[in-house]
Amino acid sequence: MIIRLILPLCASVFCFVSLADAAEGLIFDREIPLRKIEAEFQLADGAAWDGRSRLFVPDVKGKQLLVFNLAKPNEAPKVRNTGLAISGCCFQQGRLYFSDNGNSQISVLDSSGPPKTLAQLDPKNRPNDLTVDHDGNGYATVTREGVVRCFDAGAAATEQGRVVVKNLVTPNGIAISPDGTTLYVSSAKSGVISKISIDPSAQNWVPIKFAQLDQTENGFRGDGMCVDRAGNVYCTGAQNITVFDANGKQLEQLKTPERPINVIIGGTDARSLYISTLGGLYEQRLNAYGVLPNPPTTKAFANTNTASTVIPPNLRAEFNQVYGEVDGRKLLMDVFTPPGNSTAPRPAIIVVHGGGWLKGDKTKFRALAIKIASAGYVTAAIEYRLGYEAKFPAAIRDCNLATSYLRKHANQFGIDPNRIGAVGGSAGGHLVGLMATGANTADLHHSFAPQTTSQLQTAVVLAGPLQVATGSVADRSHEMSTKSNAVNWIGGTIDEAPKMYALADAHQKIDSQTPPTLFIAGSLDNPDRNAASRSKLQELGITTKLIVHDKATHGHWNRADWIDRVVADIDSFTKEHL
Repeated sequence: MIIRLILPLCASVFCFVSLADAAEGLIFDREIPLRKIEAEFQLADGAAWDGRSRLFVPDVKGKQLLVFNLAKPNEAPKVRNTGLAISGCCFQQGRLYFSDNGNSQISVLDSSGPPKTLAQLDPKNRPNDLTVDHDGNGYATVTREGVVRCFDAGAAATEQGRVVVKNLVTPNGIAISPDGTTLYVSSAKSGVISKISIDPSAQNWVPIKFAQLDQTENGFRGDGMCVDRAGNVYCTGAQNITVFDANGKQLEQLKTPERPINVIIGGTDARSLYISTLGGLYEQRLNAYGVLPNPPTTKAFANTNTASTVIPPNLRAEFNQVYGEVDGRKLLMDVFTPPGNSTAPRPAIIVVHGGGWLKGDKTKFRALAIKIASAGYVTAAIEYRLGYEAKFPAAIRDCNLATSYLRKHANQFGIDPNRIGAVGGSAGGHLVGLMATGANTADLHHSFAPQTTSQLQTAVVLAGPLQVATGSVADRSHEMSTKSNAVNWIGGTIDEAPKMYALADAHQKIDSQTPPTLFIAGSLDNPDRNAASRSKLQELGITTKLIVHDKATHGHWNRADWIDRVVADIDSFTKEHL
């Protein structure tokens, strides 16, 4: 039985949380036991996740690469390649990068074809583990040399990579921070985890001690690592996986039946920790989220139904810009600036992804952000904290903080601070509606960010609900209890936490200050979803419009056959009112 407490959030609002949520150090979801996925390995090593449903797991001694379909957990893994002693993998830009330990190479696999060599090392100095940043630059530990080597994207295959960190003691596992500015390296012998600032302009990068693994009768055995979306660092050791926060404070440990070798966070909702051990592959569910790989920026997806994430040459992309920090947790956005030589400030549009408030990330609406930017807007695709990391109202506070950040840094991004709108789909549509109607509600803003700086000038809601305290969202909280997305996001049912549902309700907050709002939906979705809100807007004399796309389903804005139509409608409405 789950016992819940009502704890004060602030003077006027009460936040409903479970006892588990109130406790410290609940990175691992202990209610779901550790599960063994596969035992048939000679030695499983550093796995990689493609951001969707594929998990790549190398068998370094068996010299084969297995691919698991996470959407079909009962399906046997497929063999992708054989004859390669792979000790570590990383997925970025639609490609699998890997450390070919047996051949002393750093290589890459595209969606088809044989591996391609990116770097050839001295046979005496075999690469161990590796990580790759959002641009395709790789960083590998070379244990015997005691160094980290950097492999620049596009470097010649004959190069060994340049040494950027020297004099490390048995460097083993390696991981990169979510914003791409910091490397973490573990030591097999000393158990020290080093923190290294990435500085492309410097010849030598200086490691500093970040954290220390516990010593055991079998030594430290610092090995594979990963980092979650909040910046927490997971490191395997002789007996446990230890989690440290971004400041190096130990948060929690997980003991595995056999010695853990490496870890990666993935899964269809990015909440599973996949653990390579001496006894096979395990899965542990998390109350945390993995960092999704950057989608392909130079080559379209093979699936033609998925809108392209290729960035046009004349569009400037700035990935992982930090727009705020909450209790040490960095919040990131990807900013896209349109082509042209105009020096006049441009309007900006914040793009808020969907995912039921519980999953998704800022890359989910990447194609939409690119298309809108190509129409002449500066776009900012933002991340916000999801429900298993932080309960409501964290997400809406983060969204409003993103608006304040863009307005404050308007000159930096070439933005007109008086012309900022937002577009969101599904749950992101609800958040955009709440951004538009709740600008004057103090509890929807971080205390350190003035709420007046988060006001929007337009809002576009793509098939998202504005009503939360009434309507289908509230009804499902009765019927489905803990299975309801809203229950898991808010922390209770409508009966248990009525004030929180009211706070989350964008419809109730519609007033004369609400900006012009466009609603877009597919005819095969639920076009009448926000009929009450449109009526209320019209009664107040606020411009609103519903566009229904015939034979379109939910999420059609991410489809190649619909995205141009969706963006044209957004552009037409926004140009008129922004």
